[in-house]
Amino acid sequence: MRRRPVVGGLLAVAAVAAVGGAVVSGAVPAGALFAASSGATPSAPPAAVKTATINRETMASTDAFDGTLGYLGDITISGGSAGTLTWVPAPGTIIKRGGKLYELDGARRPRLFYGTRPLWRTLEAGVSDGADVLEIEQNLKALGYAPSGMKVNRHWDSKTTTAVKRWEKATGQTRDGIIELGDVAIQTGPIRVVEAKTSLGSGVGPGAAIFSATGTTRVVTVNLSASHRDELPVGAAVTITLPDETTIAGKVRSVGRVASVDQQSGSATIPVTITLDDPAAAADLDQAPVTVEVTSESHPNVLTVPNDALVALLEGGYAVEVVDASGAHRYVAVTLGLSDDRRVEISGSGLEAGMRVVVPS
Repeated sequence: MRRRPVVGGLLAVAAVAAVGGAVVSGAVPAGALFAASSGATPSAPPAAVKTATINRETMASTDAFDGTLGYLGDITISGGSAGTLTWVPAPGTIIKRGGKLYELDGARRPRLFYGTRPLWRTLEAGVSDGADVLEIEQNLKALGYAPSGMKVNRHWDSKTTTAVKRWEKATGQTRDGIIELGDVAIQTGPIRVVEAKTSLGSGVGPGAAIFSATGTTRVVTVNLSASHRDELPVGAAVTITLPDETTIAGKVRSVGRVASVDQQSGSATIPVTITLDDPAAAADLDQAPVTVEVTSESHPNVLTVPNDALVALLEGGYAVEVVDASGAHRYVAVTLGLSDDRRVEISGSGLEAGMRVVVPS
């Protein structure tokens, strides 16, 4: 995490100058030409003085965190039956409902179905009612294989068998109306292939890892120091800076509850997941380093001046040198608020938007 300073652009340096006939010294901001005491009168200015305008705007303080742009989820597709692995999809392939997952023995091609519970038994006519039957019927209907009048419920009937046979015919399988373990794999949605976990020609069995995958939702992951977990709350809007310096918007989706210890630094971190407001943004990037910024404090409708308009006071604090319409100069002590690398929030007696203040030439 990189926290941006509340007051930026100010350097502590020694200065000695004559102001209103008095010699004063103190810390001055970067670019300031002299220091002043709060009671001093500005010396006669040169004929040409550079000034800047006091603006009214919103100032915000942000916290910045290192993150990685990738995909949500960590999935392993495993074998459901025994055989020789003869095909796996290429990394980056998106597999949707009904798509081929891999191939065994040159012929058997398990398919992806959507759901929340893996299959644990063979499904066919006469099987008892269950949630697995409901999942199969839901998928067959979504894929367009359900006959007219088929009820999508937990019960396997003749119309369920007809739907299975239609699916088997369309996908080149034996038309026996039976769903065996290894015919389908259940995931909650489409998946994206990452890498093969075994080589072609290898013998695999039930439970053997075939390939790793993720979901298709684009996310940024931040390993956040556990002591800073409140700085990225769920629902917080963030700005994500990509490697090419372009920015996209996102929101915090989840904040982990279990901390892990980094082996190198020894610090405890928790995972924070951030979704993109535009899912298509940065579609060509994967495992890319990004910066995540979140607004930690915001002050709307405040007065601001350029950072180098500040003049350090001998007794501490800061002032600005105001130039009025007649050309007269006067110092006004100011209280500082938030800042960025350009401007700083100020408040002070009689200050208004549109006034001019002296800045270094």
